[in-house]
Amino acid sequence: MKILLVEDDRDYRALLYELLHSWGHDMLAVSDALHAVALLDETNNGIDLVMLDLNLPRLGGDQIMKTYANWTKCQARFIIMSGCFNPDNYINHPKVVGCLQKPISNDTLKKMVAKAEEALSADTKSTKK
Repeated sequence: MKILLVEDDRDYRALLYELLHSWGHDMLAVSDALHAVALLDETNNGIDLVMLDLNLPRLGGDQIMKTYANWTKCQARFIIMSGCFNPDNYINHPKVVGCLQKPISNDTLKKMVAKAEEALSADTKSTKK
């Protein structure tokens, strides 16, 4: 699975990047939402999952989720990450597969990524019908 990690904390971004990469995922990582939007806007970007921190410089992850809630060009699913937020704000978002409270345990992260893979697999099956 190709994952875009959007996290402004350099050390935390490196830690998550290495962990997810060690699990066999194709990784991209950026430090702000403007770079994420540029990547997601590319045609055929191949991004399956976006792990999005909400508290980012310049353009916040929360703004991305509100602005691109119905963005049909973006087929990726999202996992929301933050140290302080209300997960209920995203429970009904059409592209969100889950929310993670920082700091994130490896086990919790692995389960959430597996949930995203299942959602993507279900999407693929429904589009083939």
